[in-house]
Amino acid sequence: MTRKLKKGGYTAILSVIVIAAVVIFNMIIGRLPEKVRQWDMSSTQIYTLGQTTKDLLKGLDKDITIYVVGDPAVVDKRITSFVKRYEDLSSHIKVETVDSVLHPDQLNQLKAQDDALFVKCEATNKTESIPFTSIIKMDESSYYYTGQSQESQFDGEGQLTSAISHVTSDVEKKVYVTEGHGEAVLGATVSDMLKKSNLTVTSLNLLTKGSIPKDCELLLLNAPVSDLADDEKKMISEFLDKGGNVLLLAGYSEKERPNLNQLMNAYGLNLENGLAADTKNFYQNNPYYIFPTIPSGSEVTNGLDTKSASLVLQSAAMTQLKALPEGVEVTPFMKTSEKGMLVTADKQTPGTYILGAVAEKTLDSGTARFTVLSTPSLIDEGLNTSFTNLNNLNLFMNAVTANFDDVANVSIPAKSLAVTYNTVTRGGLWGILFIFVIPVITLAVGLVIFMKRRRL
Repeated sequence: MTRKLKKGGYTAILSVIVIAAVVIFNMIIGRLPEKVRQWDMSSTQIYTLGQTTKDLLKGLDKDITIYVVGDPAVVDKRITSFVKRYEDLSSHIKVETVDSVLHPDQLNQLKAQDDALFVKCEATNKTESIPFTSIIKMDESSYYYTGQSQESQFDGEGQLTSAISHVTSDVEKKVYVTEGHGEAVLGATVSDMLKKSNLTVTSLNLLTKGSIPKDCELLLLNAPVSDLADDEKKMISEFLDKGGNVLLLAGYSEKERPNLNQLMNAYGLNLENGLAADTKNFYQNNPYYIFPTIPSGSEVTNGLDTKSASLVLQSAAMTQLKALPEGVEVTPFMKTSEKGMLVTADKQTPGTYILGAVAEKTLDSGTARFTVLSTPSLIDEGLNTSFTNLNNLNLFMNAVTANFDDVANVSIPAKSLAVTYNTVTRGGLWGILFIFVIPVITLAVGLVIFMKRRRL
């Protein structure tokens, strides 16, 4: 064997070893969890699963199959990568791909929709279909400005976690929303979140209906401008006396609402005739734009992200009665700071004011629950769309689901695919530092260096 041939043999053997090592390495990488193989570098962490989803998957005791239905060459890679993270977190979840082009018979057999995630639970025989268009949402209005539709939101976690909860649970609750008093309409985001938690929402006019339906498990009053009629007040009072649940977003109104306030008084709360302000925790130099204090120890505030803030605008102010009615216990979950203020037409009264509270009354047959939020801006569509990093919607959904023992808040808001802006509670000294002091120092140092070099 010549030296040249021997050298060539070593090279060939080394090449085989390197190729084998690469193949084995790729096989090992391919078996790693999706979160290890692909890091979430997106600005709004669209691939990262929150604690709500992790808790739901941890408690799963039924097997679920998630089918990715569509042409694999066309399905958005963000969706396929995202779904695999659910499989990584639970042994009860299996992900399969259904090629709707090559295997249309399999699509018909499943009775699944094309270009969608199809979630199926064999134990309950329940299914849920999630169109890809419900996951990656488009801003159609942008077409009129740019000539093309732009991606606006990624709702993968919200849709898929809700679907898993739905197919594994038989629980479905009825929520009735009052109308006839100038109430605000629930926004699309809030309506979607209620649906995600398996809550069916129906409108109700108490005067024309004449009673609260027997299947009502939560009565929701969203910012009534005018007062309740005497008959309506009686209906709601009797509903509560039977152990009912009522959630009121009171809001500020220039009209007097004595019947509404009497309902609140019966549960230890009083709606003051004025606006709440806060001279300590406010947004953009407007004391009526309040970053509320969120006390711990309430089931409404459990699981909230402590790094995020809530923001309420032009809120009414509440106080607690000094002497609570018999059997009533009040638990505030949202307040102004100690620098709060009640502002009326003729005076300003400093103090700490309640912005959200739960009042429970012990009855012979159970417990009545009256939850009051002093402002509907907590769920304002425009506010929560502009500031996607607020705790507002989670706080509201906690207040809703806390009325039920067998319903969890699995309503996860969609994540923005646009640029997210940070919310700064007080600009003050930081604004002066970054806008004035640092630039001036930088210019001064640069000028000194320039002059020194010029002399040289």
